[in-house]
Amino acid sequence: MSNKVIVAILILLTLGVFGGLVYYGWTHRYGSTETYQLQEPRLLAVSYQPEEELTLKPEDIFAEIWQNVPSIGLMLMHQVTELPWPREITPVVKVQAFHNGKDIYFKMTWQDDHADATVSLDEFTDGCAVAVPMDANAPVPSIMMGFSSPVNIWHWQADNDLQYWHNKRNESIAYTDHLYPFEDEEVLPITTPELNSAVADLLAQRAGSLTLKETQIVQGRGQWRDGSWSVVFKRSLTTNDPQRDCQFGWGRRSASFAVWDGDQNDRGARKSISEWVNLQIEAPHPKSSAHKETSHSIIRVDKTPAADASYTNRLFSLSLVSSAHGASVETEPAQSGVQPRVINLQAKRFQYIPHQITVQKGELVTIIMESLDVTHGFYLDGYGVTMKARPGVVGKVTFVADKTGRFSFRCSETCGEFHPYMIGFLKVTPNSRFHLFVAAVCVVFVIALGILLRGARRKKGAEENAGTE
Repeated sequence: MSNKVIVAILILLTLGVFGGLVYYGWTHRYGSTETYQLQEPRLLAVSYQPEEELTLKPEDIFAEIWQNVPSIGLMLMHQVTELPWPREITPVVKVQAFHNGKDIYFKMTWQDDHADATVSLDEFTDGCAVAVPMDANAPVPSIMMGFSSPVNIWHWQADNDLQYWHNKRNESIAYTDHLYPFEDEEVLPITTPELNSAVADLLAQRAGSLTLKETQIVQGRGQWRDGSWSVVFKRSLTTNDPQRDCQFGWGRRSASFAVWDGDQNDRGARKSISEWVNLQIEAPHPKSSAHKETSHSIIRVDKTPAADASYTNRLFSLSLVSSAHGASVETEPAQSGVQPRVINLQAKRFQYIPHQITVQKGELVTIIMESLDVTHGFYLDGYGVTMKARPGVVGKVTFVADKTGRFSFRCSETCGEFHPYMIGFLKVTPNSRFHLFVAAVCVVFVIALGILLRGARRKKGAEENAGTE
C-alpha cells in the first residue's frame, strides 16, 4: 500500500471522527432533556369493620383487629420551619385506620428507646398527632397547619395520657406562690384545667393560630412497650359542628401525621412530620355508581413509562399531570423546524418546583406549568412572558431565550398570604461551550493534518534523496 493511500485513509478517518464529534456536539448543545415524574400521595385504606368497637382499654391498643387492618409506613422529616433542626428524628411511623360505621380509629406506632412522660424545665414529653383539613376539597397545604383551609389537629401527649388514664400528675412542674404578705387570701390562684381526654382537639389555619377547641370530643390512649409507642385515636365519623370538627365521609380525605420525641427536645413546632396521604374510607354498603373517574395522562418529555416512586427524598418531585378532558393555555411563537426544550414546572402555595431553571442563549424553550392547588400565574421579568394555570388546566408558553442573565419569574395571580414570596429564577447562559468545543476540535484536526502532511513530505524527501544518491 502506497503512502498516498495511507495518508488518504488517515485523512478520511480524521474527517469522519471530526464530523461525528461535530454532529454529537450540535445535537447535544443544550444538554439532556429534563424529565420529571409525579409523586402521587400515599394511600391509607380505612376499612369497614362493623363488629369492632374499642373502648380504649389497655388491651384495645394491641387488639386482634389491628392484625387484620391494612397499614402503611410513612417516612418522617423534621419540621423545616422550626430551628434549630434536630440531630436525630423519628425515621418512620406505622399508621393504621378503620371505622365501624359510627366511629373512626387511627393507630400510630413508632420506635422510641425511652418513654418520656414528664415535663419540666429541661424535660419534654413524647407525643403524636393526626391532622385533617376541615374542607374535604381543600388543596393539600405545604406544612402541617394549612394555609387555605383550617385544619383539625388531634394531639396526644404522654404526660396527659399518664394523668388522664392513670391519675398521675406531673410532680416536676415548678410552682409559683402569688400570695403576698399583705393579702388575706390568694388573689392570683394557679389552676390546672381538668383533663377530659389524653388528646387535645385543636384548630389551626396558619403558623401561630393553634387553638384549643371548647368542646373536646377526641379520645386517645397510648402504651409504650419493648422500645416503641403505640397510640390509638377514637372519634365519631361525623359531628353536629362541621364548622369546628372535620367530618369523615365515604371516599378520600387528606391527612398528615407527626411525632414528638422528648429525648430529642421536641416540643411545639419542633417535631417530625409525614407527607400528606389520602385516606380511602370504605363505605358500609358500597353501591355501584355511574360516575367514571376522569382519566389522567402523564405528559413526559421521553416516552418511557414512569417507574414506581417512593417517598424518600422525593417529597417535591416534579411532573405534568392534566385531565384528559381538560384544556391547556398555550402561547407559542411561530417557529417551525426547531424542537423546543420542554421544562415542566409545578406551582403550589407558595413555591415553584423547580425554582431555578438554566438554559442556553438562543435556545427555544417551552415551559409547561401545572397548578397543584389554586390558580397560579407566571410572569418572566425581562422577557414579558406570561401565562397562568389552574387545577385541571395547564399553562404553556414558548419563547426564545435571546437575552443572557438571571431573570426572576413570579406568580402573577393572587394565591394566598405568601403570594409575594412565590418567586423563581431563570438563568440564561452564553452558548460558549459548543463554540469552544468546535474550536478545540478544529485545532486538533489542523494539528493532526499538519503532522500527517509534514511526515509525508519528509518521507517523500528522503526517498528522493535516496534516489539521487
